[in-house]
Amino acid sequence: NKIYAKIYYQDGKPVSETLEEHTKNLIKNLEMLKNLYGKEINLDHQFWENLKLACLFHDLGKVSSHFQKKIKKILKEKEDIPKGLNKEIPHNFLSGVFLYTTELRKKIQREWFDYIFYSVVFHHDRDINFSKDYLQYLQKVIQDDLSKKIQYLDWLKNYGINLKNLDNVKAGIVLGSIQQFNNRANKIPELRKEKTFIMLKGLLHRLDHSASAHLPVEVERIKNTEEYLINYLKNIKKAQGLKNFQKKAKDLRDKNILLTASTGMGKTEFAINWIGDDKAFYTLPVRVSVNAMYERFLNIFGEKNKDKIGLLHSDAIFYGIDELKKEEDKQSIEEHILRTQTSRQLSLPITITTADQLFTSVLKYNGYEKIYSTLIYSKVIIDEPQSYSPDTLAIIIKGLQEISNYGGKFCLMSATIHPFIRKHLRECSNLEELEPVFSKEKKHKIKLIDEEINSKNFLNYVLELYNANKKILVIVNTVKKSQQVYKKLKEIFPDMDIKLLHSLFIQKDRVEKEEDIKNDFKKDKPVIWITTQLVEASLDIDYDVLFTEIATLDALIQRMGRVYRRKGRTIQEEENPNIYILTKNPSDKGKIYNTEIVNLTRQALQKYDEQILLDEYKQNLIEEVFDINKIKETTFYKKFKKNLDILEYGYEADNKSEAQKIFREILNITVIPEKIYSKNSEKIENIISKILSKNTPKEEILLNIKELNSFTLSLPIFRLKDEYPTKITPKNIKQTIYLVNFDYDSEIGLRLDKEKDNFEFL
Repeated sequence: NKIYAKIYYQDGKPVSETLEEHTKNLIKNLEMLKNLYGKEINLDHQFWENLKLACLFHDLGKVSSHFQKKIKKILKEKEDIPKGLNKEIPHNFLSGVFLYTTELRKKIQREWFDYIFYSVVFHHDRDINFSKDYLQYLQKVIQDDLSKKIQYLDWLKNYGINLKNLDNVKAGIVLGSIQQFNNRANKIPELRKEKTFIMLKGLLHRLDHSASAHLPVEVERIKNTEEYLINYLKNIKKAQGLKNFQKKAKDLRDKNILLTASTGMGKTEFAINWIGDDKAFYTLPVRVSVNAMYERFLNIFGEKNKDKIGLLHSDAIFYGIDELKKEEDKQSIEEHILRTQTSRQLSLPITITTADQLFTSVLKYNGYEKIYSTLIYSKVIIDEPQSYSPDTLAIIIKGLQEISNYGGKFCLMSATIHPFIRKHLRECSNLEELEPVFSKEKKHKIKLIDEEINSKNFLNYVLELYNANKKILVIVNTVKKSQQVYKKLKEIFPDMDIKLLHSLFIQKDRVEKEEDIKNDFKKDKPVIWITTQLVEASLDIDYDVLFTEIATLDALIQRMGRVYRRKGRTIQEEENPNIYILTKNPSDKGKIYNTEIVNLTRQALQKYDEQILLDEYKQNLIEEVFDINKIKETTFYKKFKKNLDILEYGYEADNKSEAQKIFREILNITVIPEKIYSKNSEKIENIISKILSKNTPKEEILLNIKELNSFTLSLPIFRLKDEYPTKITPKNIKQTIYLVNFDYDSEIGLRLDKEKDNFEFL
């Protein structure tokens, strides 16, 4: 007569967990959460008692015979379905029925009932039917099934709850209340915006998810962060200690922060001192940058705290696993998996993450409260915001506004901050705008060339600089252009060391090339790398000279940051330029970089032609180019404002997957080029078989998924045109991978030179 809640697997065998055991785990995690962060959450005793009630009732619908039969089938046990009950009603909706018992209505204050009810019935995102037939069926389920199982919930008496009977007449009220919420009717929209409801529902999600995963909802926080920081600076960086602006962070820990500071001036150290002992999420635009920052935090906080610092992005589970595989350390792999799972539960004191992992929640899909309820008692750092598109920036800014209004804290920092970002964040309460901290080092001397990349002058410059033993970076706006430039340079200068990197290499080749470009600038010999926006914010490289197509000013400044990056490396007035900007006919034709902003950039840079561009001047240029009065009629700003307005009007995504696509602007599919598949077909099929096998240990499954991904790349859907890709992964593998008939080689990547299209991409 056990009522089961969960099945999990141990050594490939199913292990059951009863409803009582699962609920106890939620209550245990609730106490842990309250002890660790109760002060920051800052809600009264009543809140915690009602959250406890939500935990106790959230899964009671699992007494349903249909639900029990699914679990007992795996356990090879028997469960009979009452006659006439031929379809299952999701357990979260059935749980709402138990809240409409007489005992509970007396126990819960009226103003709290809706908070608890809607948190329980929507702790999963499921469809429900509101027809008259469905109402009659729900009444029958209550009468013939749930009522007969109420005796198995005696354990609730341990929590002061004595359920005696269920009333099937309440079915109509339950369905009507659910329908109200779904239709955003009457008072419901206001309830959904209330901090108390967001906290109750969001924390219920977190308690449920962590209990289901047998993980702590929160991990003990890191203490004495400033001490770790000072020791790191002294021992690793050989610095004297914190700079004045970094020291100031300690006094601003209860403020929202806007900080403009040059690369290398210590923004990260400022952010860590601002975090203090609080829970925090440090966001960056791309995974490679996130990985590098994660390593930096591990270095700062040391071995003792490695299990308190999380890495969170779509490929985090694979990060560093190759090294663990080489060591054949099964236990370390299991610890790595556990740490990644804990990061996904938002449980660690400090998490380094891509922004999409947090800010998709701004689109208010069902379940978004899990993230909002966490950020309300946390701190969020937004590093390098200029790397985001106007659409994404609108989502991030709206999120920061809402989170700060609910009591969360943010620190937005960059070497350059757009004035319109400042304008909109000034609406947030408790905001502190710090004096900019600029490096005085002379890093970049620019030259504007009114020609295209691949012009005769460009080729002459490249030859001269290569012969002078320079390491040259060429950044263009599209993959197709990078391939064209590469082929032309190889054709004209066959003896030169010329290499290519862009987004359309399979992962295996791309990883090798990213390592090469990071290693080449350290060698004592010339090299030329042709690449795209891919390197703007993701790779820590330090080249001698940059040739770049014209783009928007923020993108150009990011590109400049790949040259003379190391501290102490400077350029003199009498030296030749190290940044060459080719201003004619950029290859993206305005489809990637807004033409109006590019024109404003070109005009603003004229006064610095063949002059040194200090970091302070770069911010002045940003203020000039992105001045709201200048850009308000551009499609760039209109896009930003339109998206911000849509969010203000209450736009909500239907589900989390849709929200992620909107945030990332992704219309891509994962593919393997046919040539790669043909060459490795036996290996790929063998990998898929191992992933599907029930006998494969979970750490081996993980390694096989990573190896499978190494043959893939992400392809924009519009590239398919009349091609019909073939799906090669079976439906029981979560990731969908397609086979495409595009030519490919490891030198050029996916070949685009024969295409007859007029659209370009990064």
